[in-house]
Amino acid sequence: MASLAEYERELIRESTNAGLQSARARGRTGGRPKGYTAEIISKLLLLRSIYKDPTLRPEDIYKPFALTRATFYRYAKILDHHTDEEIKTMKAEK
Repeated sequence: MASLAEYERELIRESTNAGLQSARARGRTGGRPKGYTAEIISKLLLLRSIYKDPTLRPEDIYKPFALTRATFYRYAKILDHHTDEEIKTMKAEK
């Protein structure tokens, strides 16, 4: 019984790998796109202008942009480590 299951699993593995190779030959790659959309990049560049204002609380910054707290802090980390020019080059490859 176990050998039959192992054989079946091997057939599935072979067909999956064949499909992936076929997709690569056509120029398709799987997975999540690397980078950010144009909308996110524009939000990041807008956030840059008000992010360093010490009179504003984080809630005063992320709520008008309709961001969650976690997303705001993720974007803040990007703003701390990258210049505007670097952020503009982070576009997602389609």
